[in-house]
Amino acid sequence: MATGPGGGRQSKQAQEDMLSSINNQPTETNVDLSLLPNVPPNLDDLAPLIQTMAIAADKRKADNIVAMRISKLTTVASFVIICSGNSRPQNQAIAAAIKDEVAEVYGEEWVIRGNGVPEGDADSGWILLDYGDVMVHVMTPKSRLFYDIEGQWREKGGEYMDLEDVLVKDFSPMQKKEEASEVGSTMLGIAEEDDPFWS
Repeated sequence: MATGPGGGRQSKQAQEDMLSSINNQPTETNVDLSLLPNVPPNLDDLAPLIQTMAIAADKRKADNIVAMRISKLTTVASFVIICSGNSRPQNQAIAAAIKDEVAEVYGEEWVIRGNGVPEGDADSGWILLDYGDVMVHVMTPKSRLFYDIEGQWREKGGEYMDLEDVLVKDFSPMQKKEEASEVGSTMLGIAEEDDPFWS
């Protein structure tokens, strides 16, 4: 019987074991929950970093920004952030803004945990920034729908972090019109006759 790589029963069995471990979903988590703080995601030690990343993505007009704590489910990361951009240049800009903002606010603190070097590119429809404890996914809407990372973590018990306080509120066209009419102008706080760009 061959014992080395490339043949024999042992290598065939090793292949089957590996495929079996990939195809069979684990029935329980490998995380020691007693080591994790029992606080809501917004009070987690990583919350300021998550908020910094979400704000940076929001400044670049990322859509549907969500953050989920997954530390009770896996040891791979503590949080995932998922957001969408509507074009390749926008996705590239979102990823660059997040990386730049983290470097500016936190400096070298996050280099040893993961330095946010992008994996993938805008052409692939999916850019991953790995900060060790936090994985940021910048995706096209089509890629996001296809891979459904958010749905997979939600089904396993991922906890959403409330970002409402840090993200700029999106207004529908009707809300903008209603708010403008309350102020008495199409531009907030400026009457039409005082607006130099009104024609």
